[in-house]
Amino acid sequence: MRRRDFLAGVGATALAGGLAGCSHGFSLGGADDDGITLRMTMWTSDPKQLALFKRVAKEFVATNRSVSNIEFESLTLEQLDMVLTTGITADDAPDLTWLPVESSLEYIEADALLDAAPVLTSTDGYDYDDLVPKLQEPWRVGEAQYGVPFSTGPLIMYFNKDLYAKAGVRSPKDLVADGEWTWESFRETSKQLTDETGLPGYVVNDFDFSNWTRLLPLLNAYGASPWNKDATECTVDSPEMRQALGLFNGMVFEDRSSPVPDQQVDFWGGQAGATSAFLGSSTLLEGAPFDWDIVPTPGGPAGDVQALGQSAIVALSAGKNHEAALAFLAHLTKAENAARLSRFFPPARESLLNAEVLARSSGLLTEQQLGTIVDSITRNARIFPVAPNAASVANALDSALDEFVYAPDVDLDQALPKVCNAVEPVLSA
Repeated sequence: MRRRDFLAGVGATALAGGLAGCSHGFSLGGADDDGITLRMTMWTSDPKQLALFKRVAKEFVATNRSVSNIEFESLTLEQLDMVLTTGITADDAPDLTWLPVESSLEYIEADALLDAAPVLTSTDGYDYDDLVPKLQEPWRVGEAQYGVPFSTGPLIMYFNKDLYAKAGVRSPKDLVADGEWTWESFRETSKQLTDETGLPGYVVNDFDFSNWTRLLPLLNAYGASPWNKDATECTVDSPEMRQALGLFNGMVFEDRSSPVPDQQVDFWGGQAGATSAFLGSSTLLEGAPFDWDIVPTPGGPAGDVQALGQSAIVALSAGKNHEAALAFLAHLTKAENAARLSRFFPPARESLLNAEVLARSSGLLTEQQLGTIVDSITRNARIFPVAPNAASVANALDSALDEFVYAPDVDLDQALPKVCNAVEPVLSA
């Protein structure tokens, strides 16, 4: 049975998703309590993040007599899809979960998510109009809202100022100042840095040639996408994709300024000139033994486009406690608590999406550093592309790119149509 078919029965039959194999972050309340136990799935085990969710949950329990216990269950993002769908058959769903934007369309079309709009708009202190409309689009259908983004993270460029200075090469900041911050100029300076230092000029963070979304800053700059706007047709074989992937392959296999497959390079350990990574990755630079800075990712023929990853908190229709789950969703994401969560997760609220708030939340990045990043989000943001059958499409795309594209001397005019031949059946399934 295909995953989309499987999910389609969730809303109508009120099945539930089990979480076998997940570790519990923490639990509030006790076994003798008579109230409801809410369960929520998340993919963090960070003690500081869990402690914040615990405090917010305690406040909710203290003011909601019907809820006596809240369990947060930690797993990895890679486990989420399997855990939710496997558990649905066990009639044991969580009431709420974190959900990446890539899965939004699939879950909404399957009636697997509850409409939270009526509760959000009637909750005191929520300030529904403060939610940035453009950043809510993947979760809104008409007047309904099926999730609330709690983390809208841009992929930005980090660079090692010491390595650029050692190589005597213009840094990304210099290229920005000179009005030359494009992928073409970045490729050129990356090769220069590699030639001078023997270290890669650029490494794509969290990529390892198996996570295509990490190339979105480059793809967006060239106006390239793996499928059309309606996610009905593969567009990997477009001229725009040919240009973007041609530049990337050139850096990897011709210039050797970016790691080849299976080559391990750690930018955070000082082993590369630059990396594109989420804004939240800045925590990895605490105590770094080198001087560093950040800029938006380079532009290209399609302009300066800021790639945004996003995750929302959703209430599952398969859960057993709809009313309490929606109330807790509203509590977690109302203005006051969204401000607290912004310490770890870039917000999607107008009042919080500014350099001052993000700098205060970060404790590591300055207002000056964040100013251009926030500006790029508000002006040129593009959330990750969404397709039905998201997990299967991503797997097919990553596999086909690995087989046909990521190789030296590849003919992209011949390779890219092969990628589409592999992706089309899954995209239209």
